[in-house]
Amino acid sequence: MSRVQVRQGEKIYDIPVQPGESLLSALRRAGFSLPAACGGRGRCGKCRVQVNGGPRLACKVFPRGGEQVALPETVSGVILGDTLPPPPCQPGRTGLSAAVDLGTTTVVVKLYDRTHGAELAAQGAWNAQAPYGADVISRIQHTLDTPQGFSELSGRIRGQIWAMLEAALSAAGRQAEELKEISVAGNTVMESLFAGKSVAGMAAAPFRPDSLFFGPEGTGDLNGVPVRLLPCVAGYVGGDITAGLMASGLGEKPGEHLFLDIGTNGEMAMGGKGGFSCCAVASGPAFEGAGIQCGMPGVDGAVSHVRYDRGFLYDVIGDGPARGLCGSGLVDLAAVLRKLGIIAPGGRLLPPEEVAPELRRYVERDGDGNGLFHLTPQVYLTAGDVRNLQLAKAAVAAGIQVLSQRRGVPLEQVDGLYLAGGFGTYIDPGSAMAIGMLPPVLAGKVRPLGNTALAGAAALALDGRLWPKVEDTARGCDYIELSGQPDFTRVFTENMGF
Repeated sequence: MSRVQVRQGEKIYDIPVQPGESLLSALRRAGFSLPAACGGRGRCGKCRVQVNGGPRLACKVFPRGGEQVALPETVSGVILGDTLPPPPCQPGRTGLSAAVDLGTTTVVVKLYDRTHGAELAAQGAWNAQAPYGADVISRIQHTLDTPQGFSELSGRIRGQIWAMLEAALSAAGRQAEELKEISVAGNTVMESLFAGKSVAGMAAAPFRPDSLFFGPEGTGDLNGVPVRLLPCVAGYVGGDITAGLMASGLGEKPGEHLFLDIGTNGEMAMGGKGGFSCCAVASGPAFEGAGIQCGMPGVDGAVSHVRYDRGFLYDVIGDGPARGLCGSGLVDLAAVLRKLGIIAPGGRLLPPEEVAPELRRYVERDGDGNGLFHLTPQVYLTAGDVRNLQLAKAAVAAGIQVLSQRRGVPLEQVDGLYLAGGFGTYIDPGSAMAIGMLPPVLAGKVRPLGNTALAGAAALALDGRLWPKVEDTARGCDYIELSGQPDFTRVFTENMGF
């Protein structure tokens, strides 16, 4: 067994590497969380590190021993912990409860006093499974391809959540013995990995999970503390959606309401007091920054918003220079470029000779005759990026249209469009409508809700009497499986253009 020296900031580590093992794999085993959106298959370019002074992809390096590896320092960024106001706490209880939003990209923990309902502490972090892929499909594949893959993913997320709980307890000056229950909301894959249940059934149609976490199947423990997982609707409509529908109160409203939670997966529901129809679309991880050459999550250095006023203006998360595009910045940039004619209606990124003279300094020609747009010298948009955005936004738009058709409710008659999660909070709805992702007829009816998965988990942590309600919410959802359906394929194709 060989060893490599790893430097991260001022710290130096000596880690072992097994024969034939990639550097990415060795870093994973050593506990480093290095982004690898494609799961280490050499396609995304996100696991770039310095090896012996030169830039390399960690998944493509197979150390022989003695290599010097420099990792980027851990970055901070936008992890959404804002929620709808939680309900009053259930009377007569003591001790502490915790609520967990177990997202594919981020994890948020909140600690509550069950006597008074006060929030005592909160912790947010990037999901420690990131080195295994940006989306749940990559992580499912890792469990199938690697003998220890499932235990790696399950152990890593359970360990991360417990560490976050310990940090929250420490911040609140409380003891682990006071923690009486943990409520966890996540998509079906993430909840399954946490619970130690196989995800193999969700790798292919008909996408059946081992459990939907109703009743006793939704219970477990973490280091001896009782855990309850939010009930799921189907393999790709999870407890994060049932938590959001309950916390938002949409199930108690008359009329028709559209609820969207768009991240690495696109989950959506339409309905109200009489129940919901719901579906999931494979929007891919483009909205989380993966699959985009200069894409990145909402961390320091990410361009979050773009506009044009005699030049391109943009906002950057943190105080440093622009390093890439997060999802909201990508959508803004595409909308601006479409308006300026740099992106054609069909989605082609035009070369410099085909755009307005005053804009040509931003564009160069790529090797295939398309344009390559530079927002800054380091941050650019390629024709392939635009194509990946088209696929993602067309999937979302098509899912919305299928829900509308199945419920027999024209989109102009929908009473409200509710956007959940980080992407829904920071996206400019006007830009999303301009590129054909959200229906323009709902302009003026858009309401961001914040982290509704966490809001639902918090409500259940504070009032255990709500568990039957959230299970009824899940049972009241009519799931539509879109894969292989001609009507979805048709409207998906129709929505590819800008």
